[in-house]
Amino acid sequence: MLEGRARLWAIFVVSCGVGVCSGLFGVGGGVLLVPLLILLFHFEQHKAQGTSLIALVPPTGLLAFLEYYQAHQAHVRIGLLIMPGIFLGGVLGSKLAMKLAPFRMRRIFAVFLVLIGFWQMYESWFS
Repeated sequence: MLEGRARLWAIFVVSCGVGVCSGLFGVGGGVLLVPLLILLFHFEQHKAQGTSLIALVPPTGLLAFLEYYQAHQAHVRIGLLIMPGIFLGGVLGSKLAMKLAPFRMRRIFAVFLVLIGFWQMYESWFS
């Protein structure tokens, strides 16, 4: 396992790739960065989730939004309506996550990603 500066540089390189995917597909933190922090850098589930929130929500969210807004590809009104639900859901979800053991949280998260992936595949190929 990488240590010290080498580990930080590796995390930086991985985060650059996650940033590209975030801007390209609208996903990053939960779908990519969290699993990569766990699998490549052996973060504990909760630590990976908290770290991704710090890293992605302010900078990537704002910059990606501005690009989509300038291209007239963002429904600002709907986004503003979604915001309170995300806020309340984020608070409740984080409280629930802290009550779960890391191994259980990781399993739930893995199942969630697989289900979303299958649903996305089905919708893109068969609808």
